[in-house]
Amino acid sequence: MRHVRELVGAPYPAFDNRTEAGLELADFLLREGAEADVVVAVPSGGVAVGLPLAERLGLPFDLVLVRKLPLPMAPEAGFGAVSASGEVALNQRLVYGWGLSPDVIDDVVARVLDELRQREEMFLIGRQRADLSGRRLLLVDDGLASGFTMQAAVREVRRAGPRSVAVGVPDAPVGTIEAVEPLVEELYCLVAQRGGSFAVASFYARWHDLTDREVLQLLGPPSLAHRGE
Repeated sequence: MRHVRELVGAPYPAFDNRTEAGLELADFLLREGAEADVVVAVPSGGVAVGLPLAERLGLPFDLVLVRKLPLPMAPEAGFGAVSASGEVALNQRLVYGWGLSPDVIDDVVARVLDELRQREEMFLIGRQRADLSGRRLLLVDDGLASGFTMQAAVREVRRAGPRSVAVGVPDAPVGTIEAVEPLVEELYCLVAQRGGSFAVASFYARWHDLTDREVLQLLGPPSLAHRGE
């Protein structure tokens, strides 16, 4: 089931920054009666949304590592995403449109998996992980664009045997909401855009891509970080 606070025809700066978006999302979840046991964020931007949300709701916090699969001929664009354990979500339209062979896809996946292993060492080593088995999970990011990163994230956390999986984001296009909604029990979105060109950043007054250093600063030292029971 989807829960949308606002439906718009064009983007506007609904949030000052990711922290504000996380707090507004937490308040929306409370109003909608959402039930969750653990907040699981998708780095990098999802950490800046998920941490204040988890603190507002008093919930444990964890990460799910997922990364887009860049098109070899246009690396700024992605043809899907892969999780740290190899769960892949492919944009079949782009795969066929660009004529990507299985060998090319496998090569890109292997390279991105190496990057994810490095991020695992950077973000997760020394941190206590939340127990996801039998829990109600809330997956959080700073927005949905194509939705393939979130699809891979959903597949990844399902491996842990949770009781349920919900998604919460500040903004997303309606088409992506419709694609992700069947994969989860609940989907919460503050601002959904109907039609037109979409960019996650368009809904933030202040936006920049978070660096790994900034993510580590948000997470805090491993010995002090709040990582759940």
